[in-house]
Amino acid sequence: MSRLSLFFVLFLTIVPNVHSVPANRFSVGFEVDNLVARGREKAVKSASCTACQVLVSGLRFLIEQDAPEEVLLDFFSKTCNTLEVEQPHVCDALPHTFGKEAFYVIEHGIFTPAEICGALITDCGDFENPLFSNWTIPIPSNKPPVKPWPVPTQPKSTLRVLHLSDIHIDREYAVGSEADCGEDTYFNLYALCCRNYPPTKEAKEKIRMPAGRWGSVAKCDIPYEFFENTMKQISAKEKNLDYILITGDMQAHNAWDYTREKTQTNIANVTATLLQYFPNIPIYQAVGNHEGVPQDAFAPHSLPVYEEQGPGWMYDTLAENWGNWLPTTTQSQIHYRGSYSFKPFPDLKMISINTMYCSTWNFYLYLNQTDPDDTLAWLIDELVASEKIGEKVHIISHIPAGDPYCLKGWASNFYDIVNRFENTIAGQFYGHTHNDQFEVYYENSDPNGRPTHYNWISPSVTTYDYIQPSYRIYTIDGNYPGSSWTVLDAETYSTNVTDASIKNIEPVWTLEYNTRQAFGMPDLSPASWNDLIKRFEADDALFLKYVRYFSRNDYSLPCNADCKKKFICDLKVAKSYDDAHFCT
Repeated sequence: MSRLSLFFVLFLTIVPNVHSVPANRFSVGFEVDNLVARGREKAVKSASCTACQVLVSGLRFLIEQDAPEEVLLDFFSKTCNTLEVEQPHVCDALPHTFGKEAFYVIEHGIFTPAEICGALITDCGDFENPLFSNWTIPIPSNKPPVKPWPVPTQPKSTLRVLHLSDIHIDREYAVGSEADCGEDTYFNLYALCCRNYPPTKEAKEKIRMPAGRWGSVAKCDIPYEFFENTMKQISAKEKNLDYILITGDMQAHNAWDYTREKTQTNIANVTATLLQYFPNIPIYQAVGNHEGVPQDAFAPHSLPVYEEQGPGWMYDTLAENWGNWLPTTTQSQIHYRGSYSFKPFPDLKMISINTMYCSTWNFYLYLNQTDPDDTLAWLIDELVASEKIGEKVHIISHIPAGDPYCLKGWASNFYDIVNRFENTIAGQFYGHTHNDQFEVYYENSDPNGRPTHYNWISPSVTTYDYIQPSYRIYTIDGNYPGSSWTVLDAETYSTNVTDASIKNIEPVWTLEYNTRQAFGMPDLSPASWNDLIKRFEADDALFLKYVRYFSRNDYSLPCNADCKKKFICDLKVAKSYDDAHFCT
């Protein structure tokens, strides 16, 4: 639907009703049904696009008319319900969770509804897509001569490091509830299954797929019992862990129902469980987008509403809980921007970066995307300081810069920072995608040029969606003078929650694969990862092995030539929205 057509739909629907209720011109007697009928006629193939533009346009119209907040909330809810975007209890809750953020951005933003929706939905926008906004920050040009990637053959000492990501604990997980809860609505959507939801008009009498005790390979997050059992099993098996990385997302996917209190309680409970099972092991964390309330909503300090709507409460919560493992010098950093740096070893700096300032769903960024809270400028300062004294750096974060969830401008600057400090950065560790994957960086952004770095993207502990739980353990060269602090090898473990639930036994965790052995890699240098991509192109069997590890489900997905091309393209793109450049 064109912007002009949508305008007339909204005009014909909203304006007559505004004038037909003189006693209260903001009464939501809007004929949303009529709006939907017209929208469906012209945009059957892009229903979600229409829904988004209807919602944003309607809200903007009401905001321009100085409608009170309760009217905005009512319109938000009614549009969601009438378009059957979600089940009624979700539609009724969404406005109260996301309303303040949405209203503020729509009121103060310069982007049109088509541009906003184009940023969120594929093929639903104008050429002025806010996702493609470019900006630059100064990066020191005095790059030292490039050193070959170190490949220790006989390291004097190694560390064993556990990486957990995207845990997503659902405290309302209900054993025996419907795991296949998608309904036959216009959008056929459902936010999160395996819960005891209110009855719906489409509800079937018989449960199609009962939620298992230990989790379900469906659109479900994990029950707390599974998380606790996993921590118990890892702690019993892994007696020699040196430290643990957790790269964000503790909350379940019920984003419509987030509250600050629930999030704070969940983080405190996870912290208590970690302390119980790993009492003497340091744990270093990064914040995820699902820690936000609303989800992804991290307003920078530059906004006038920071005190009321900003993430200061979240940063305070993280500082308190992460303080169990971090030095006090990190507290002020976490309280300000949710990022921190410190030295866990004499010649290694750990930098945790808050990548919510690159999230496409952090709507506050549509008002100003340029380096929110000077996060990248801070990162550069940290890397310059490390470069001067020859120490190595590990970066831990949630959203990898190559993922389209990350805004193009932020990702482009981050990519250049990594290349500038390739001698200093020894490892990068991410999550967010829930998949088992990697991304390679190239000198001068030339995909045919020299590979400079790569991202570890850890598979998720959650089953959301349609995947088996997983975690990873790295062997890292380190803790002796002259350590490279590079990853020498990695082991990825998984379990079958379906099998465990059916047999009524505890989940059995097994080694899924060893990275170097599975892919025949001589080492884990950027050059070796780039060579692996080339071998994927030539060897279908090797490529399909990667796809199986990537998806971790109970069935094999077909992957034709176009599918394979997309997979391989993603491995080459470590900065978002640049596929055309890296994959021609």
